[in-house]
Amino acid sequence: MGRILQLYQLQSLDSEIDQVNHRLAEIVAKLGESEALKAARVTVEVAEKELRQAQATMQDLDLEVKSLSEKIANQEKKLYSGTVLNAKEAANLQDEVISLKRWHSEREEHLLEAMVALEESESILDKNQVELARIEAEWVTDQDHLKQEQHTLESKLEELRERRPTVVGTIDVDVLREYESLRPKKAGRAIAAVKNSVCQGCGMTLSSSRVQRARAGTELMYCSTCGRILYIP
Repeated sequence: MGRILQLYQLQSLDSEIDQVNHRLAEIVAKLGESEALKAARVTVEVAEKELRQAQATMQDLDLEVKSLSEKIANQEKKLYSGTVLNAKEAANLQDEVISLKRWHSEREEHLLEAMVALEESESILDKNQVELARIEAEWVTDQDHLKQEQHTLESKLEELRERRPTVVGTIDVDVLREYESLRPKKAGRAIAAVKNSVCQGCGMTLSSSRVQRARAGTELMYCSTCGRILYIP
């Protein structure tokens, strides 16, 4: 087997290892809570807080309205009980009852508004909880798939790494050293196949003499443009 072919096969193996490592890194980055899930939880928390505020507001208004109703009833009872002895006191008491009723009416309106706001808050929370449940279910499914893929790729990576020493063992030390030195400089592609006199690494046309020397395989030939080692299938 020609040494250039051996290098090309090693590069194919190394490229596959790189691809698996890249995908594993992507999976690791995606494991854990997603931004969508975190955002959905925050949305629910905000809706829960707003609901509690709406409940507190309604309860306060409800207590206030009941208190005013009781006070009005007491004052009217006093007014019409005959215990008020003079006209001035009666007039003052009448004015107070009118004022209390006016305030009672206003607070009742606010109570109705608070009830409507509470219903809206409950509806919003229900909607957000449903959305959170949907996102969480999708997230759990995605996490399971990612973990399964991670396990499969880890097994594949172990297999590829076990194969590499066997491939490396067939290559001359000097040639291997040149490959290892060039590969990181060329984005992992130290070897470029040649098709129809065109370097597949950079797309440039090679001279016929360079192609012939590369085909002979007696020496390492490089692309004059991208500097990769040429391999002719």
